[in-house]
Amino acid sequence: MSNFPILSRFQYDAHVKVVEVDPDQTIDELADACAYHSVGLHVADQPGRALRVRPTSDSDDAPPWPGHLKVSDAGIKFFDCLDIYFDESGKS
Repeated sequence: MSNFPILSRFQYDAHVKVVEVDPDQTIDELADACAYHSVGLHVADQPGRALRVRPTSDSDDAPPWPGHLKVSDAGIKFFDCLDIYFDESGKS
């Protein structure tokens, strides 16, 4: 499977970004790829806090995927909208 775009809805960023992902990336690597387009540009960095990724839902309460899970194993597809956010519970 080749790379494909997703929609990154990064916490506190007013802009939805199109980000190319690799199906072999981990969720943590996907979060870093999305952060590259938001943190320091539209969103302040939060050092020491882990990034989490979850599918966008109407109630914004979907559980995050584990960081070690591969994008392909998470079932993420072409142009899926994902929430990327800093974990409020603390450290990575």
